[in-house]
Amino acid sequence: MKAAIARLFSQVGGVKRVEVRLPHVRKTQLYGYTDPGDDAEIRFADVAALTQQNCDAAAEFLAHLAGGVFLPLPAGGDDEVSRLTGQVARESGEAIAALLDAMSDGKITPAEARRVLGEIDDLMRVLAHLRGQVASRLQDEVGA
Repeated sequence: MKAAIARLFSQVGGVKRVEVRLPHVRKTQLYGYTDPGDDAEIRFADVAALTQQNCDAAAEFLAHLAGGVFLPLPAGGDDEVSRLTGQVARESGEAIAALLDAMSDGKITPAEARRVLGEIDDLMRVLAHLRGQVASRLQDEVGA
């Protein structure tokens, strides 16, 4: 959990920016939230205050704990479909390469499984965005 909070702080723009968003929390306490050797735990309301589009490390962490993958809502226009299609091709290649690499010795270790799952999760996120972009084109047909 500490690593997810550290990632969230980074996404927000660092401790200085987190301080601005959480003025009731001392700077030393903020550092404690990301220090594995410190017992400090951030309040859920504070995590929610920091979480927004592109600052979603906590959402990704919670989705993973729940056995899922966090998929933010897609945004963009027609150009986004082309960009996402290219990204799907790249992510597919990376996921397949990671899996083949992990299987090269005939077994997949836990460390290799974590790496492969990360690549597959990345692919699923991009596919979900692409699906959302394509599905949004059907909205014009509703009631037609």
